[in-house]
Amino acid sequence: MNHMTKIGVALVALSVALTGCSTTKNWLGKRNNGSLDYQQSQKIDPIKLPANQATAEFTPLYQTPNLGASPINLTNDSGKQYELPKPPTAAH
Repeated sequence: MNHMTKIGVALVALSVALTGCSTTKNWLGKRNNGSLDYQQSQKIDPIKLPANQATAEFTPLYQTPNLGASPINLTNDSGKQYELPKPPTAAH
């Protein structure tokens, strides 16, 4: 084996070992991936067109209710990423 092949094999072995490592999972789970940014979104003012601009009638199809803060905690332990709720276990 030449030097580059040995390095390639070592990198593949290292990446396979780290993929299942809980330390790696914990480290990656603490980064901010932006999945919770939607919670700080706010309504914006409607678009204002010039007075002489012809437009079609606008009827909103879906109302956006103001629900306030969500009672459901969907963050991981670090509070930086969205975490899906665990599925129910199936009983046999």
